[in-house]
Amino acid sequence: MKKGIYGLLVLLAMAAAAYASASVLGWGCPVWHFTGIPCPVCGLSRAAFALLRLDFWTAFRYHPMIYVLPPVVLLVLFRKKPLFGSQKRERVFLWSVMALWACIWVVRLILRDPLICGAAA
Repeated sequence: MKKGIYGLLVLLAMAAAAYASASVLGWGCPVWHFTGIPCPVCGLSRAAFALLRLDFWTAFRYHPMIYVLPPVVLLVLFRKKPLFGSQKRERVFLWSVMALWACIWVVRLILRDPLICGAAA
């Protein structure tokens, strides 16, 4: 349980730092600001805010992983037993989620998706 709470605190600190860079410094995405390339999580904050407004389609357009990542993160942080009954299946599942996330990011970069590539420009 402690591991899950510490992990959640780290995620909240990262979200606060991203929010501070956007609101105080006006950068939007720090990765975009320093490299000119949108990061794999670009759009997740906007997707989360769209979900809070119950705008599900807009949330999906901002970042399709918004429906996958929160449950996976909570499961990883707070699980007592391996997912799906074994460590091997859990690793396969988590690597599959990361591969899907990477594929979505690469496709969005190739297509120069304006939701991520034009957001901080």
